[in-house]
Amino acid sequence: QEYDSRVIPYRRGDIVDRNGTFLATSEKVYNLILDPKQIMSSPENYLEPTLSALSQVFDYDLAEIRALIESHSDSPYIRYARRLPYKQKEAFEQIKTQMNEAYSKNSSKERVKGVWFEDEYRRFYPYGSLACNVVGFTQGDGAGSGGIEQYYNDFLKGVNGREYGYLNEETDLERVIKPAANGNTIVSTIDVNVQKIVEQYLDQWEQETGSDMSAAIVMDPNNGEV
Repeated sequence: QEYDSRVIPYRRGDIVDRNGTFLATSEKVYNLILDPKQIMSSPENYLEPTLSALSQVFDYDLAEIRALIESHSDSPYIRYARRLPYKQKEAFEQIKTQMNEAYSKNSSKERVKGVWFEDEYRRFYPYGSLACNVVGFTQGDGAGSGGIEQYYNDFLKGVNGREYGYLNEETDLERVIKPAANGNTIVSTIDVNVQKIVEQYLDQWEQETGSDMSAAIVMDPNNGEV
């Protein structure tokens, strides 16, 4: 029996302002995975079509990819590129389908093989550096650093899921999916429009007068709400 598994990444929770406007969010991206072991199981049928499909979508050095595949023929997993947009992933899948259908009509054994995509999430800040000291940011491993990202890290992060696959006694593919648990959304007291105005005047103060440190707290004069 054959068995494999893959991680299903969780989506980190959003950070929004008081009106629900995104200050920090996560968008799905894709890692391009090469499976040289599968490709080199029949290089005369799989290698050239696979290289051709990659060249039509991605601006990669095909000589480099060829050498990598041939020199790692026993490896089932090489992460070749990270954080590709959905548009490129979809373009490759379409090319792969078109080429394989054409080969089938010609009764050819050639196929695009051994290329697949792994899900990942990229942290994105729609307003750039706005309120960056309050919001914070994430590190390479996805953990929060500074601001809300760090203080509420345990609430924002989730738990990865996993997909298991194996061949049963009848050689049918069985799959079991344990879905990921996504992180929670944090609603802040920030108002994006007010924040823009405050930062504008703080920048003006720094340029005209300047100080070792400048900060502002905005309050509702009717009830003292921060």
